[in-house]
Amino acid sequence: MAQAALTLMKTRSTAQSVYELLRGEIVMNLLRPEETIRESAIAERLGVSRTPVREALLRLADLGLVDIFPQSGTRVAPIRIGKVRAAQLIREAVEVEVVSRAAGFATTADIASLDLIIDDQIRASERGDMRRLFELDEDFHRAIFAIAGCLGAADELDDVKLHLDRLRYLSVDWPRSASHIIADHRMIRDAIAAPDAGAAAAAMRTHLRAILVPLDMMSRRAEAAVAG
Repeated sequence: MAQAALTLMKTRSTAQSVYELLRGEIVMNLLRPEETIRESAIAERLGVSRTPVREALLRLADLGLVDIFPQSGTRVAPIRIGKVRAAQLIREAVEVEVVSRAAGFATTADIASLDLIIDDQIRASERGDMRRLFELDEDFHRAIFAIAGCLGAADELDDVKLHLDRLRYLSVDWPRSASHIIADHRMIRDAIAAPDAGAAAAAMRTHLRAILVPLDMMSRRAEAAVAG
């Protein structure tokens, strides 16, 4: 009985690891939209059995990141415009409220922590390190949730943001986009430090709506393809 429980725990741990790896590869477009995913190939690459791979793919399907076709296989889901728009709307509603609260609670130490993240982003931008820049973007926004005492809300938002993050990685335009992200973060930081809740909310809203530009371009291309 104890051995069976240990095996089950190990399988669950492996499935979680496979899930996190594949989720990251899809979000960062290392696995591209419409790309075929073969359980056997993933299992061989990771040195695991097909069972945890299958469990991971089922979870990813629930999130809308892969499409599973019985008898036909599994493919990375396309970036669906409706899901991205919905995710952007939810994220904006939550984070505008959170940054408004943060402006009323931020300490000198909190502002210093935001400064450190922005400084790290500048260095990542200078290296052309897109992945690190986006990791630091997540750190910056999560720090604001922490200042506002709303880290639980940040956790709930993680799955919603996946569809947004896929488009962000696909559409980033270096180095211009990096400079805009950093400039936006400076405006948000300054408004929190002021403190000016209204300015912080406006700066956050502008920052989060930047994704609508590539989204609208994608929407127009999709409409043109249907019309053509």
